[in-house]
Amino acid sequence: MSASQTPRPFYLQAGTPPVFAIFHPGTGPHRRSAVLLCPPFGWEDMCSYRSRRDWAERLALAGYPTLRFDLPGSGDSAGDPTDAGQLDTWTQAVAGAAQWLLETSSVARIVSIGIGLGGMVACRAALSGAPIDELVLWHVPGQGRTLVRELRAFSALEVAYIPDPRQPDPKQGPEPLEDGALVANGYLLSAETVAELERLDLRELSRASRGPRRVLLLGRDGLKVDDGLGEALEGSETTLTVADGPGYAAMMVEPQDARPPTAVFELVDSWLAEREADGEADAGAPNTATLPQDAGETPHATAAHASAREDMKLLRSGVELRETPVHIEGPDGPLFGILTEPLGERRELCAVLMNAGAQRHTGPNRMWVEIARRWAVRGVPTLRFDLAGIGDSDGDTAMLVHVAAIYAQTYGVQARAALDTLSARGLPGRFVVLGLCAGAYWSLHTALADERVGTVIMLNPRSLIWDEGIYGVRRVRELRERLLLASTWRKVLHGELNLARHLETARALAGRATRSPRRVRERLGGSMQETVDRTTALAGIFDRLRDRDQRALLLFTGAEPLRRELAARGLLDRAERWPNLELTIRGTSADTHTLTPLWLQREAHELVDGALEQELRRVPEGATS
Repeated sequence: MSASQTPRPFYLQAGTPPVFAIFHPGTGPHRRSAVLLCPPFGWEDMCSYRSRRDWAERLALAGYPTLRFDLPGSGDSAGDPTDAGQLDTWTQAVAGAAQWLLETSSVARIVSIGIGLGGMVACRAALSGAPIDELVLWHVPGQGRTLVRELRAFSALEVAYIPDPRQPDPKQGPEPLEDGALVANGYLLSAETVAELERLDLRELSRASRGPRRVLLLGRDGLKVDDGLGEALEGSETTLTVADGPGYAAMMVEPQDARPPTAVFELVDSWLAEREADGEADAGAPNTATLPQDAGETPHATAAHASAREDMKLLRSGVELRETPVHIEGPDGPLFGILTEPLGERRELCAVLMNAGAQRHTGPNRMWVEIARRWAVRGVPTLRFDLAGIGDSDGDTAMLVHVAAIYAQTYGVQARAALDTLSARGLPGRFVVLGLCAGAYWSLHTALADERVGTVIMLNPRSLIWDEGIYGVRRVRELRERLLLASTWRKVLHGELNLARHLETARALAGRATRSPRRVRERLGGSMQETVDRTTALAGIFDRLRDRDQRALLLFTGAEPLRRELAARGLLDRAERWPNLELTIRGTSADTHTLTPLWLQREAHELVDGALEQELRRVPEGATS
């Protein structure tokens, strides 16, 4: 990839908190349109992230300059979910991004592609005066209360929020949310933002302003588009096209299983090409109408001049921080990360946050962003980055459907390359490493391979010693148990869980085990020799950390399979053998692998902060700036 084709990460500011964005310059034939990709909310944002990256690259190769970004208070952008006036802030951010794209791309018009919540905000911005000439709206309701109602229904069914009557400690359970707030799949919408969304009616807005010139409304895998929105947008100045949007559900399953919706990519390609082919002179400026203020709506989307910076300044707890995109030269291609560091006093310690499985570097429920900024306030430069094939790092995402691929040894080399990159930047050479699931596995093995790591934090690791056969047996057992849960079928019906894919994987792993040589079959069957060897090996890992004076926090929530294995092997009863190891079990018996309950996230934040404080007590008191 040439320098002109390389996506450019930066921070965009246009009357809002800085917004993290990635620009993909058009490299094909010159087009008269540029594309702004607006993300959905929460878990759908996480699941579809890599697909939207693929979409942006495809559009850029076809000649359309394309910008994708994180809404304020989400992803790598500044702000928090609890910030006031989120709907107006989101709308202004979309307008500013559209203005920047129009000013810098030498195009005549801006096309905004919005999914779910992002589509609602893009439509609101366009109807409120943003320089958006055309819209592609995929699974976008006409009223915000429809979106809120759907999120509330899913939130109410989250098994993780049901108290466990067997849990003796009343503290180990749900704390009530603020009245009116909701958490869906681990992502928070404040009560104020929920109220703003419930008042939002795009049909009312469309009656008070000039609509965009063209709109493409996409349904969802055979489900119809919102009739009210279609009727509202179809006017004398707007050409409306309605089509199915196949592949939505496949894009919104767990990140390692998500697949790009190529049929929609092709459909949108054709729709965009229609305008390019008509040779229209594009007389006049893009839509710049402004709305009068009315009850319940105060749009402020007319875009001010938008400025771009290579880094972002933040003020947290009175401490000035800087966030900077970082490129890491890994053995399998360039890797991408974000470095958060204090601009004042700095401790002699760095932190590295690994991917939680195939989730991007923002972490589950955006927890890695919160941790990085909080730890930087404590004087600790903190890097969150993507391993190959995940988030914004190069690599083949399709390989991740094979679970063994994410435990490949190359990821350990990539993790150590991240440590080397920080050292090469002149940052401290002592580290805390943290990860969840497979990220916890690689955090551990980075510590075992590199004595620069003083503390390793492992959240819900599936394994400490990878064995594909043992994983297959566990997976079949786990799926059998999950099939008995109502929450599993809710996720299947909503498209959040690709059950067929999981069953296919389980059958393949089980079949591979039965075809294995006798020695492997015996190991899977739990022969006495295997039990002794594996128990010794697991104990040896903890011994090695202890003997090298490396501290470890091991957190399990719910019925984690590794917790059960360690208990069955008697290792949990021998914790005094490893005074360097803090073993903590939190949560209920529900499946909370990715820490979706807000109350559990808060407990995890307290635990990891405690582990950092213990490590800080072991480094020199002297600070640098």
